[in-house]
Amino acid sequence: MAKICSQQIVGVVREDSADDASQVADAYAKHGIRILEITLTTPDAFDLIATITKRYAGDDVTIAAGTVRSSNDAAMARRAGAEVIVSPHTDVRVIEYANENDMLVIAGAATATEVIRALGGPDYIRALRGPIRDVPLLAGGPVTLDAIEGYLDAGCVAVNLGVFLAVPDLVRMKQWEEIGRRVILATSIVHSRKNASPAESAYIH
Repeated sequence: MAKICSQQIVGVVREDSADDASQVADAYAKHGIRILEITLTTPDAFDLIATITKRYAGDDVTIAAGTVRSSNDAAMARRAGAEVIVSPHTDVRVIEYANENDMLVIAGAATATEVIRALGGPDYIRALRGPIRDVPLLAGGPVTLDAIEGYLDAGCVAVNLGVFLAVPDLVRMKQWEEIGRRVILATSIVHSRKNASPAESAYIH
């Protein structure tokens, strides 16, 4: 959790092929993202988690499993090497499994109805932070590059970035270096914020 609060960016890998997903994960890691979320919607996701975990074992890269919908998914992700569980919903069994196995779990708390009605965004986060100050909030996708500061200013401890880094057209054209350039831009936004102002509490805004 401390690492997520410090890094403030989670690179989400959600692709239609294992090869593209591997290339995207490499572009993220090689250009400065230290927390990679491999979603289980990606083909051969558990194998990919194991491969990426081994590939970056000595590089301070933390692997999260995303779109975890059951405790069985969580167990398989853990065996593959994931240290963090990200769930699109709130499932007590997933949370209990993660806690019992010393894994960080990030549960989805917004309902589908809220998403459809567009109750998200920095203003929504800011409203939640008023009465709920002791629960760290991470903004899920899609978060655009120009919205990073807005979410962090609103009190999020970090943002999930995926489709606006690994833009589908760039993945389709195998433009891994351009994806890397977007990663550098995203991480520079976070770094410039840290250099510009003293750190604030991750829990109180």
